[in-house]
Amino acid sequence: MSRRQFGSVRRLPSGRWQARYRGPAGRLVAAPHTFATRGDATRWLATVEVDQARGHWLDPTAGHVHLSDYAWAWLRDKPRLAPRTREIYDLQLRLHILPEVAPGIPPLGDFYLSDLTPELVRAWYSALATGRSASIAAKAYTRLRQILNQAVMDDRIPKNPCRIPGGGAERHPEQRFLSIPELYRLADAVPSRYRALILTAGFAGLRQGELFALRWADVDFSRAVIVVRRKRQRLASGEVIEGDPKSAAGRRTVAIPEPLVEELRDHLGQQADCGLDAYVFTSEAGLPIDADNFRSRIWRPATKRAGLAGLRFHDLRHTAGTLAAQTGATTKELMARLGHASPRAALIYQHASEDRDRLIADRLADMTRRSKLVP
Repeated sequence: MSRRQFGSVRRLPSGRWQARYRGPAGRLVAAPHTFATRGDATRWLATVEVDQARGHWLDPTAGHVHLSDYAWAWLRDKPRLAPRTREIYDLQLRLHILPEVAPGIPPLGDFYLSDLTPELVRAWYSALATGRSASIAAKAYTRLRQILNQAVMDDRIPKNPCRIPGGGAERHPEQRFLSIPELYRLADAVPSRYRALILTAGFAGLRQGELFALRWADVDFSRAVIVVRRKRQRLASGEVIEGDPKSAAGRRTVAIPEPLVEELRDHLGQQADCGLDAYVFTSEAGLPIDADNFRSRIWRPATKRAGLAGLRFHDLRHTAGTLAAQTGATTKELMARLGHASPRAALIYQHASEDRDRLIADRLADMTRRSKLVP
């Protein structure tokens, strides 16, 4: 055995070399792997010595935790997650991150944190994108990166092996929005009790869960505003819950145009229960609306009748954002109206408005050319 000032190296019966040193707490720590030569072992010790001197030292045994164990602990330690968000994270871990996602790709959950490499993460990501979908891969990658960022902060690994440029970026299909005549055509195509629901979504931009949780106490006719206080959603377990909006920005007051005020007044007059705590929008039986039933029994047939097959309910929110942008609303105003916590989503509607403005300019140019005022 050869000794040096920092640590020691020794040759094992296998012929390979082991490096050991005393950690800051005085505990004897062995390198996580053996080395082919004495020189390799010595160079590794020198690196550890420099890291300790710079305060960058990590206990190599700290990363000897299976990703599956660490990931579930990470999720348990997030008590403030909304129930639906927790369900989504749980599903991602069970289906897309920890198990085998394709033949030849070992389950990431079986690896120690310290053994996860950029090459392994890239292979997992590629298999997930090919075998499932690009969107699933992007969402799962974002979650894995969050978990391993925490591992870096916990001093379990020195670097995050998730290093795919744009790996978490989702490529959404082009957003669709309606013109005002198309919006009214769709409102005419649904049963009358849902007409105000369609128009409120298309003009005020509330999310579906916010609309289904709306109560008459939230509608102020005198001020022509809707106050968004909560959302209603069904969990995968079947449990229906009402809670705070998607983010703090989701709690907001939305001014509504006079035509929508009149539609809501008419809707109120048709309701059997008009108490302040009663839901604004209900099913034919007067019960809270179930999203799945509404989609299959009301929404899809109505979009076909209106010549808008394939339209998603969420596209009504895009419609509201785009119409607001076309009035000249600023990014900050769009964020406040739609309940966005960041400007990224609000900018989408401004871009749509700019595209529309360019179309207007191009058509003006065509009109000018046709009038022969310009050669």
